[in-house]
Amino acid sequence: MIKIELDKNLELQQLKQAEQKLFLKNKQFDNQSTKNTEFSEKNQLKDKNYMISTLKQKYPSFLDTFELEEYISSGSAGVVYVGKMKKGKKKQKLAFKFRIGNNKKENSNCQEISILRKLYHKNITEIYAFLKMNDNYSNVCALEYAKNGDLDHFQKDLLKRKVLSETILNYFTKQILVSLEYIHRCKIIHLDIKQGNILVDAALNLKLTDFSVSCSYSEFHPEDIIKFPFVGTSKFMSPEIIDRTEMKVKEAEKVDLYSLGVTLYNMAFGEYPYDLNEIGSKDYDNILKNINNKTLVFPEDRKVSNLFKDFLRGLLEKDYTKRFNIRKALNHPWMQASQIIYDEKEKVCNLDNFLISLITDNIIKFNEAIKK
Repeated sequence: MIKIELDKNLELQQLKQAEQKLFLKNKQFDNQSTKNTEFSEKNQLKDKNYMISTLKQKYPSFLDTFELEEYISSGSAGVVYVGKMKKGKKKQKLAFKFRIGNNKKENSNCQEISILRKLYHKNITEIYAFLKMNDNYSNVCALEYAKNGDLDHFQKDLLKRKVLSETILNYFTKQILVSLEYIHRCKIIHLDIKQGNILVDAALNLKLTDFSVSCSYSEFHPEDIIKFPFVGTSKFMSPEIIDRTEMKVKEAEKVDLYSLGVTLYNMAFGEYPYDLNEIGSKDYDNILKNINNKTLVFPEDRKVSNLFKDFLRGLLEKDYTKRFNIRKALNHPWMQASQIIYDEKEKVCNLDNFLISLITDNIIKFNEAIKK
């Protein structure tokens, strides 16, 4: 049995020099000057004319292949535009992620690109191009476009619902599990499963995205002992990530399963499990304390099936050795309903009618609505 510090091997072969300190919980930008510079650059990137001018100057061939249409969003690392491919019959819509940052962010970006280039799955965002734009670690990545944004936007802004029905949660869960099953087979752990990192396309297909903190363990033996880096989004982190617990490689997938459980709980009940709602996102000690000391309960004002509760208990088990793995999750009775939904979807031509019927409270109502 070999003991491995996975946080020293978290990139693929060509990226092994990345350090664990990229992901330490208290790490900030190098100084305020760097923050101000990046803020200024990000505001410039929101200007479409500026972006086109910059691309013409630095990468004219980029604009021969791709066309920018409009700015759509921004995040901590950069901005996102929607655009399309100029070549090809379909002129496929794409999302262009322009990112700026220091050399540490660059290592993280390169890690994500390296992982995405090795993955090809219907429920994982596809990458089409990646270019470094200049010497201050800026780059642009052309990715598959998801019309409905991430799950959080889809739920709260498009559906305007605080919680989702079991039917739609079941339909979405199947797709997330299938994508996780695939990346785990490829010996990759996502480490940041949450609504914001799951996109929804125009046909309601989910796309797992953002592999910037993910880990590859392809060279390790199932019995090797690993310890993950301190990464992810605090209230979605599994207790073994927060507590820096050592575990066997064969158990590694379970950290993503816990985060999936938090994601589903949040979408179903509008809050976090283990009474984490009032705890600050940086208060890791109390987050871990609540997980360890609180009992998993379900809000009484939200009626869900006992099967769904049992499914969530399996994902949110504190002891990872007892937690569901991918196989147990996919074979759980609550997941058997997903095939009914998939079968019915194939019979529907009008996506709007399907969406309306999908937001019902149970499978029976769903089947009744779909026949109208």
